Amino acid sequence: MSDSPYTPPKTALLPPDRPLEIPADITRKIRNCGIAGLVSAAITCVFTFVALSGPNPLGLDIGAFVDAALMAGLAVGVLRKQSRACAVLMVVLFVLNKAIMWSATGTLTGLPISLVFLWFFGQGVVGTFQWYKLRAMGDAQ
Repeated sequence: MSDSPYTPPKTALLPPDRPLEIPADITRKIRNCGIAGLVSAAITCVFTFVALSGPNPLGLDIGAFVDAALMAGLAVGVLRKQSRACAVLMVVLFVLNKAIMWSATGTLTGLPISLVFLWFFGQGVVGTFQWYKLRAMGDAQ
């Protein structure tokens, strides 16, 4: 032990070369949520292009591209930053879009697929909260 007052103290923290290990199930939830968000944005774009070029049974207009861009941005936030806010906002945006679409058309078209997307988005919310909890525990050690 050095008697110098400028010697850094010894700690029990993780060394900087050993990153915190996040379990695969948590990263899978986050990744699947982000991918589902990108797929949802792509589907919205495809249906909007079809609606603008011909028959429009879903009542989509050019504003649907804004929804697709928001969904894609939130998906990237979940994938790249593991953002809890993006994951929660993705669920809220999806539910609001579906509620508006279903109220405008009067039918529950695409309900099974919507439930699948909602499952992935919900798992993404759970995964991001678990990720931050583990990260906080790693920082505390």
